[in-house]
Amino acid sequence: MEPKMDIRAIYELKRQGFLIGYTQNPERFDDALAFAYENRLAPVFHEVILRETHGEDPFKDAYAVSAEFMNEVLDYIDERWRDKKFDELGFYDLESHFGGHHAKRIELIHTIEYARITGRFDDDLYNAVESNAPSEANSIDSTFSANDVNFN
Repeated sequence: MEPKMDIRAIYELKRQGFLIGYTQNPERFDDALAFAYENRLAPVFHEVILRETHGEDPFKDAYAVSAEFMNEVLDYIDERWRDKKFDELGFYDLESHFGGHHAKRIELIHTIEYARITGRFDDDLYNAVESNAPSEANSIDSTFSANDVNFN
């Protein structure tokens, strides 16, 4: 019987390799994808070929924030953003909708930040999120660089 490789270990090797390459040659990599790797997010806006080749993301069980959660959040935000329902997009409102106080706070912050770094939505949306937010979410970054990589 052949030994089974742990998908999380394989993902961590891929993650380390990507982040090392990114820190050495950031101009050759996408900043938002690096942010996703840094925070172990499902890269929902990236790596489409990987998902198409395998029929699904082979690393789906390795992410700290799943594609399902991220897509649910982003679809919810997109719908309200298109309808200009900014009063429903304050961070505390989003947090309440997606599990309650502190339930998924970091996952929610990272999902929104990933969307901002990719250039999704506009400043009106992010101003609405930040207008009703705890200190850790009252400034959602729009950039990520090689200097932000921590290898943790």
